[in-house]
Amino acid sequence: MRRLYRIPALIALLLGGLFTVFAIFPLVADARREWLIATWSRLLMRACGTRVQEYAAPGAQPLSSMRGRHGAGEGRLLLVNHISWLDIFAIDSLAPASFAAKAEIASWPLAGTLVARAGTVFIERGRRHAVHGVIRSMGAKLAQGHRAAVFPEGTTSDGRRLLPFHGNLVQAALETQSPLVPVGLHYVDPDGEPSHAALYVGDTTFMQSLWRITGHPRLIVQVHALPHILPDGLTRQEIARRARHAIAERLTLPLDDEIPESLRTARAA
Repeated sequence: MRRLYRIPALIALLLGGLFTVFAIFPLVADARREWLIATWSRLLMRACGTRVQEYAAPGAQPLSSMRGRHGAGEGRLLLVNHISWLDIFAIDSLAPASFAAKAEIASWPLAGTLVARAGTVFIERGRRHAVHGVIRSMGAKLAQGHRAAVFPEGTTSDGRRLLPFHGNLVQAALETQSPLVPVGLHYVDPDGEPSHAALYVGDTTFMQSLWRITGHPRLIVQVHALPHILPDGLTRQEIARRARHAIAERLTLPLDDEIPESLRTARAA
């Protein structure tokens, strides 16, 4: 029954979003465009039956307070653990950012066009030079004082562990000397228990995932902003490692490379 009103609401939002990015975006300034992205993303999460809860760790700045453009060279690169396609919209509902995402997202019905027009930079797997292009694009955003965001795991996980973080795209922050902000995402049910409804792993298709999410009674995504990491004197691998450990500690998640192979295999079955 929930899908009877959630899916029509989503279709209406997608169509309205397409009109906005094609007809309104070219006419408004960056600040207004950012407000439109954040508002639309909040509405999308609600239409999916998902509520966003933001938490800032001690010493960290809430994402919602990072809204707006910073001074030249004062952008922020968000390093986010990856669980679902909802991750992008959860972050954008608080502080819109230019995401680096896999090229397959561009082929999603309607949603692919929307995220592309909202500033997402797509990475084509198997093309070595494609990463360099993404680094240049994200570096330009950071240099202009905007936010950019990457999923350093490189793929989605089951939410019960953190996969190894890759540092390739961290290079954009190193070249612009931009602070990096680890962000931990955690999906739970209303009773606080971990939820797997939003998982987008393995052979799950976008439509299968959408069907499962829209049928869920109520999903909550907790967004944890952690203290920023300054790139001074650090390598991209060191930054990736620090961000990974910070998120793991905040979310009390084990690191994938510390899980016994027998348990990892059982969880994947």
